[in-house]
Amino acid sequence: MKAKYLILLALGLGLTTSSCNDFLETQPSESYSPDLVWNSASNIQYFIYGRYSSAYSFYRGFSTWDRNYTNNMVNSLGNCPAPALGNITPSSNYPTGLSDFGYIRNCNMIIENCTNNEALTAQEQSEFVAIGKLLRAMCYYDYARKCGKFIWVGEVLDTDSNFELPLTSGPAESYSYVLKDLREAIPNLPTSGISGTPTRNYALALLSEVCLTAAAYTNDAASLQQNGVSLYQEAINAVDQISGVSLDPNYGNMFNENGAYSSPEIILAQYWSAENTQLVNTSMQGIVANIPNAQLTANNCSPLWTVNDVVLFEAWGDNWPSQNLVDAYLVIDDEDGVAKPWNETSQWLNNTKEIGQSEAFQNYTYPNCTAPYDDRSVDEQWVIGYQTTNPDVDISDLMYNNRDARFGQSIIYNGQEFYGETCYMFYHGNFNRYSRDPYGEYAPIANYGMRKGVYTNVSPRFIWDSYTAYHEVISRYGRALLNKAEAQLRLGDVAGAVATFNQTRTIHGQLPASTATTLADAWTDYKRERRVELFWENDWYFSLLRWGMYGGEANYGQAPQATIPELNEPANYIEINREGNTAMIQSMSHQNDMRMFVAPRGYLFPIPQSLINSNPALSNADQNPGY
Repeated sequence: MKAKYLILLALGLGLTTSSCNDFLETQPSESYSPDLVWNSASNIQYFIYGRYSSAYSFYRGFSTWDRNYTNNMVNSLGNCPAPALGNITPSSNYPTGLSDFGYIRNCNMIIENCTNNEALTAQEQSEFVAIGKLLRAMCYYDYARKCGKFIWVGEVLDTDSNFELPLTSGPAESYSYVLKDLREAIPNLPTSGISGTPTRNYALALLSEVCLTAAAYTNDAASLQQNGVSLYQEAINAVDQISGVSLDPNYGNMFNENGAYSSPEIILAQYWSAENTQLVNTSMQGIVANIPNAQLTANNCSPLWTVNDVVLFEAWGDNWPSQNLVDAYLVIDDEDGVAKPWNETSQWLNNTKEIGQSEAFQNYTYPNCTAPYDDRSVDEQWVIGYQTTNPDVDISDLMYNNRDARFGQSIIYNGQEFYGETCYMFYHGNFNRYSRDPYGEYAPIANYGMRKGVYTNVSPRFIWDSYTAYHEVISRYGRALLNKAEAQLRLGDVAGAVATFNQTRTIHGQLPASTATTLADAWTDYKRERRVELFWENDWYFSLLRWGMYGGEANYGQAPQATIPELNEPANYIEINREGNTAMIQSMSHQNDMRMFVAPRGYLFPIPQSLINSNPALSNADQNPGY
């Protein structure tokens, strides 16, 4: 542990619980003397530190939720992931949890052993108990948002306890436990702490999101409200109580080394030390390309990197930003100054025309080859093509200039610099999807690379055994503000909601403010804002589910629990020609045209069949509907 921040290593005094008891996977007896921990405030603190990494893991699933379950990203190593195709069964291997009973037991031990503990001051007792309840709520909320039900264990079990515990009856009961823990914890949590430890601000931010999800899945049930206050209003109140943080004017720095410890916006992050962390143990390993000059030469791609070896790009990038995601980043119109989709601006409409597939194909050449376009993948679907009408204009400039500032801070696009090299995504460029053989492997398959979450000082290069510090943001003020805006929309406060989400739009995006005045327009702008603001932060999939549960303006005027269009649309890529006068968009192969969200069952994952089979208190009647 450093003086100013917490590096989560093998903390917790090496304290573990034995694994023994059937489906609960825990045993009432520990492998250490209780006196070693519970009779010392400092040892209790270290025990608590040892629980943080597990708690944070529930909210660091960027590689799962951002890549596999939505079309924000496209897989380059194989077919579209099975979850995106609706191929989920009770026997599937998917990340629902529901079985972290050892972790839950540790939370319960903190709560019980710190209550009326004479070795602690009254303040220490209340603070440690509050942390135990927060950690327990973090686990159970993750279960609730995925499956709606879980096995509630609210005490430390002993050898005489009944281990055959039932599932909760449904979302209302599940969220009652989560909300109770958070509400009881918040008043007694510390208001400040070293970076990497949860504070009251984090619990308030988490509460705002729990309230939204609970309200979505229970129709703002009166049984969950406190003193008759709507869960949406409680979410607003929670965000309003967050203090001492502000939006960071440099959005990108929050996700690299420059703002890791200094950003005024980060509420909670998990940190790893450069002393014992290799690239392979960070998310960067899976979002940075592997494109040596030898591959560029072999695949007729150019220009070569300036240093004639792998040097920088030898990671295992396997999922890449899609054109669907890129479409969400607005462009400021040259004529009227309004932020619009890139293909609706005056500069685009005045300088391009739509063209057909055969005409577009004639404009694609690469070194040692002539047109027409040669696509190695046979099942990609044509979407649209464009050509410039002004020979002095580059189509990339029309598309990417004056764009939402978060775009270039999150995504590498054609002509942008990365580690001193210029990355060309144009046809058979050095950062193009054809730069690797087999086709697309470890290369940006949709012709966009990742910048968000990538440190700028990895040395000597991007290779698996390079040592590097790293962090991942768990919670920040921008996300909390968007939670508040959503609650305001649900309460019909359009003006208030627009004012709230305009804060991230104008400060982070450096875009003109939204002027939406109707509920439908406000939802359109809000959803777009949330998508670009929280990309690669474990949010888009769960937000889409929540909006689908709301229905109405939140999901294109449909009834609650209807299909979700964004989860059914193929992932697209863009191909810009080398001359910069033609661009075409196509849907990716790899089964992307088979994406399917099955409503209403898709709003919850199934209860794992293994859990039902191992627990005599459960039966197939406990399964979620549709499975």
